[in-house]
Amino acid sequence: MAKRERVMGVKNLPDLSVVIVTYKSEDFISRCIGSIYQAAQGLTLEIIIVDNGSEDNILDVVRAQFPDAIMIKNRRNEGFARGVNQGVNSATGRYLCILNPDTELSPGALRILLDFLEKYAADCVVGPRTVDEFGKPQPICRSLPHIINIIKYPISLLLRGRRLKKPRRFLLDIWNQSETIDPIKYNGYITGACLVTRLDFFKKMGGFDERYFLYFEDADFGQRIARRGYHAFLISEASMTHFAGKSAYHNPLTKRYFVEAYLHYIQKHFSFSHRVVYKTCLFFIVVGWTLRTWLRGDGNQVGILLESLKSFNPYWPDHYVLPPKTS
Repeated sequence: MAKRERVMGVKNLPDLSVVIVTYKSEDFISRCIGSIYQAAQGLTLEIIIVDNGSEDNILDVVRAQFPDAIMIKNRRNEGFARGVNQGVNSATGRYLCILNPDTELSPGALRILLDFLEKYAADCVVGPRTVDEFGKPQPICRSLPHIINIIKYPISLLLRGRRLKKPRRFLLDIWNQSETIDPIKYNGYITGACLVTRLDFFKKMGGFDERYFLYFEDADFGQRIARRGYHAFLISEASMTHFAGKSAYHNPLTKRYFVEAYLHYIQKHFSFSHRVVYKTCLFFIVVGWTLRTWLRGDGNQVGILLESLKSFNPYWPDHYVLPPKTS
């Protein structure tokens, strides 16, 4: 059961509800929340922290520095998608911002994003131009998974940290972020690092699918809104620094979650023939990951990746049915 705590009540309905799902994010949360107030510039805020069973002191940190924040404390890690939906169910703002804890918004960024939503006057999703801590572009908008980038994205992970900037930029499909674009035109979506939309629209679209524990819940949401004719926009005037997914580094199971989520996504959104090709490609990618990790002598990660290979079993033959959604 989750424990919900409002340290101080917010009397009036806010303009914007910001939902942040944390897991061992004590080192990042103060900078993240502090930047929200600078980014709001006059907007009334409701900040909701959903902590997924961290054993650090994040609750005490938030209590001491941000007493107006609402804390939802889960006893165990419920996953990112379910954590977001928990926060959304407690939100009362007109607009919603889903934000990673390892981010820092630039001054005025949220005001710019909400101004765009007001002027656009239609249901859509927006996100800011994003860079890492060194000022290099980060993919706030990605291509929706297809037969090319099912190979490109895992390869890009293998290249992380190497000096292959141009290949990695290509592999990650980082588009030009110097101007406002509609990623839907590029078969793309806004990631969950910073996703802003109307609260009622997010609920109308069913929120995040909780069958994704970590990864691909945002791609799934992007796929669903694209198929129903809605749009997503990268707003270049608003910017954010994303500290390279450091909140996920605390969990050694991330590769396993990635594989399981990708399999769910493939099963949910593609035809039989495409599923066969996708799963085969992904299987050999995971085998490559496992061999590379074994050569590095990381026995713990090898074991986790071998467990990931077992995840393919219920998907072959192709009669696997996604588990039911849970509340």
